[in-house]
Amino acid sequence: MPEGWARTDAGIRGWNVESVLNAYRAKLPSFREALEGSGPIGLATSAAVPLGEPNLFDQNTVLAFAYALLLASRNTGRVSVLDWGGGLGFHYYLSRALLPDDVEIDYHCKDMPIIGRHGREAVPEITFWDDDKCLADRYDLVFASSSLQYTEAWTDLLTDLARASRRYLFLTRVPVVLHNASFVILQRIRPVESEFLSWVFNRQELLDSADRARMTLVREFLLGRRVPPGYKPLVAGAPEQDEIRAYLFTRSPS
Repeated sequence: MPEGWARTDAGIRGWNVESVLNAYRAKLPSFREALEGSGPIGLATSAAVPLGEPNLFDQNTVLAFAYALLLASRNTGRVSVLDWGGGLGFHYYLSRALLPDDVEIDYHCKDMPIIGRHGREAVPEITFWDDDKCLADRYDLVFASSSLQYTEAWTDLLTDLARASRRYLFLTRVPVVLHNASFVILQRIRPVESEFLSWVFNRQELLDSADRARMTLVREFLLGRRVPPGYKPLVAGAPEQDEIRAYLFTRSPS
């Protein structure tokens, strides 16, 4: 989208719509069930991806999250988590499956009002927020999974998320390019019947913004390419096709 966030088509409905909630609501029971037992946990947490057989991309994504979660909870019997843009809290169930049973999880999830209203009834184990008041507190782990890119003023949001982190900040399922400046795309997601404006970040610009927010990179994770080499580009007209990465930060020494 050369015009960036100035694009104002009526068809760009965003995330606060019934179809997105319906996709999360339909997936929740089967997602919970799939985590039972000792099988692979390569499961997609996105509302836009139906639950299927475990796969390497999603397992890699889960294991990167597990690394961040375990660091944030080590040497303690309790961990507090803020999941920014977390839908109905699928990562809470991943957290419960990944951590020992004796670790208490204080889990907070921030998402759109339509999702939060349903979540408070359907998932009482989680504290749901539909505004920025959750940022007034501090958490052992703050993370955004495929959500930072949907905010126009993303550098401001990154600073706010960093400020809310007591220990670690984890940005995951982040679309990045290496050789071009950040740009905006129009994303059509048919399973949830909606459209979204979304950033594709220049990797160095993202890291520089985290540094200004006083966060130090602990580890970068390669999750996968959105479009394998040799396939038709997914983002028509883009100067560079993106790949999906994750970044774990800790607070810089003051």
